[in-house]
Amino acid sequence: MIFKDLNIFLFHCINSLAKEYPFLDKIVIFLADDLNTVFISFLLFLVAIQWKTYSLIFVKTLVIVLFSLVLSDVVEFFYHHPRPFQIGLEDKLIGHGATSSFPSQHTLTVVIIGFAYWFAGFKKIGMVGLALSLVVGLSRVFVGVHFPFDVAGSFIIGFMLVITTNYALKEWASRIRRINPVGMMD
Repeated sequence: MIFKDLNIFLFHCINSLAKEYPFLDKIVIFLADDLNTVFISFLLFLVAIQWKTYSLIFVKTLVIVLFSLVLSDVVEFFYHHPRPFQIGLEDKLIGHGATSSFPSQHTLTVVIIGFAYWFAGFKKIGMVGLALSLVVGLSRVFVGVHFPFDVAGSFIIGFMLVITTNYALKEWASRIRRINPVGMMD
């Protein structure tokens, strides 16, 4: 019960500014809905201009993000956490369906990008991605469609997915290297 109360308290702290300053609301709505699209567009631009450098990490990250979307659907099937507006907590600035609040898929996408690029050695892009994921997550709370723990959960899940994928790929590559090509010819 203490986590629920803390989650609601933190939600109110962040969401309390909604509808107070219309100009701020417009900026935060953009951050909540479109910042991840702008960042992904930038990454696509990098792939287009430097294919050899960024194509592999982009594809790997895309696969992890797609897997995270499936995982989010599985989580929702077994555990539906209501969104703030579903339990009477407002102020909601954007429309949203009554799907499960946990985890924040917008935040999760940018977190995965940040950690994937960071661990692949693209530290600057990774740091920008992680900073933007925090901005996206807080803005999703500000606009009233997520709780703070949904955002925190997205960071944990994103980190674990990237770490697990990196480990699995290293193991897979190691096993492929151990295969004796001559033995396969016999």
